[in-house]
Amino acid sequence: MTRLLTLAKADIRLSLRDAEQLLLAFILPVLFLVLFSAVDLLPTGSGEPVDFLTPGILALALISTAFVRLAISVGFDRSFGAIGRFASTPLRPIEFVGAKLVTTVAIFVVQVVVVAALAVALGWSPALHPALAPGLLLGVVAFTALAFALVGFVDGLASLAAANTIYVVLLLLSGLVFDRSELPGLLERLTAWLPSTQLVEIVRAATSDGAGPGWAWAGLCVWTIVGGAVGLRRFHWR
Repeated sequence: MTRLLTLAKADIRLSLRDAEQLLLAFILPVLFLVLFSAVDLLPTGSGEPVDFLTPGILALALISTAFVRLAISVGFDRSFGAIGRFASTPLRPIEFVGAKLVTTVAIFVVQVVVVAALAVALGWSPALHPALAPGLLLGVVAFTALAFALVGFVDGLASLAAANTIYVVLLLLSGLVFDRSELPGLLERLTAWLPSTQLVEIVRAATSDGAGPGWAWAGLCVWTIVGGAVGLRRFHWR
């Protein structure tokens, strides 16, 4: 536990000094929330845009931190040999993964505070359900697992390209910033299998005094198990 927390503290400090990670984790979600709340560019249903957008932006912030940031940083650090140095230390792979998860949770908590405070200032008035906290935690674990699954196959620039490509696809297809019912029928049904769709359905319901659909919880649990199994099996120091 001491090794895990020490590595997590160092990782948090490095993340706060990285301008690219700050852009991904904070600036882009804030810009999306302000822009799409103020300008009627996307279909967001019959209610206030900020009420629809805020749960999606929270999910987007989670994906940015737990998946994209993590996949890129681990991919580059391993390709540069930085992670390989841990192979000659007492640090175990599960402790390394745990430290990354702690870092992700810490950064995401700050993201939630920033996004929620801004949304309230823009007129958001949620009806929070107790399922919100476990739903967000499940999302963090799921996308952290998927990040390690991805870097089990790619490193360096390939991890950068793959993570950003997946990020854009999820943004465009998961209903994070627009009403998913606007998609063609078959595509709408297919996107229900995406972990980002399942996450935003849970968050959107939990901020409207609901627990979220069972299929979304089940699907996100499956992604967590599969991603975790692949990530741990494929993880290597070098």
